[in-house]
Amino acid sequence: MSASNAKMRRLAVAVSLAFLAGGSAWAGDVTVYDKAPSVEELQRKLTGGEGTEGKRKLKTRAIVFGDAAPAPAAPAQEPAPQAAPQPATSYAAPAPAAAPAVPSQAAAPAAPAQQTMQVGENAIAFPINFRVNSSDVMPESIPFLESIAGLLQKDPGIRLLIEGHTDISGNAARNTVLSRERAFSVMNYLIDHYRIDPMRLVPVGKGFSEPLGGMEPTNPKNRRVQFRIIG
Repeated sequence: MSASNAKMRRLAVAVSLAFLAGGSAWAGDVTVYDKAPSVEELQRKLTGGEGTEGKRKLKTRAIVFGDAAPAPAAPAQEPAPQAAPQPATSYAAPAPAAAPAVPSQAAAPAAPAQQTMQVGENAIAFPINFRVNSSDVMPESIPFLESIAGLLQKDPGIRLLIEGHTDISGNAARNTVLSRERAFSVMNYLIDHYRIDPMRLVPVGKGFSEPLGGMEPTNPKNRRVQFRIIG
């Protein structure tokens, strides 16, 4: 893996974790496919039209997440006796009195800036299968990933949120971790096999927090991977 790809994948991890911290609890309009659709069908369902023009017409929800702000410039090293001492740069609001003090560090990172991610309400869901208790994609699921890759290749302006979902079976904490690992596995497959830019993909794990409407919690169809347009 190249250093630039590794760096962008680490950024995808940070964005996805921040996205989860911001919260996103809606199922929206989900279209579930049992077989891989055409690229044109995906484009209509996700963007509401043909390409970027349709994408602008999507109804979206704003998600606030942290993104590192530029660090302040380092103080000059040359002596300046005539200058008065400057106050320390403030990176965050003071902690409550009851909270323990955070140890100071040299070259501390700047406080996160607040940005907005626009997330499309329309989603498409694929029954992407993985090996038992694993994030390895099974061969029969490759046609679904080929459809997604075709959409990303056809419209370079599209960015996608990749959501891993589980049913209610098993340990809830493990399901959340597994759903996140599977979303990352799909992202990595698209990067490695189709050379999709990692900056166009944001993987998140939802566990069983957003079951499909009208289905029993144990229904295997809840084990799925969903895709939404992000701005």
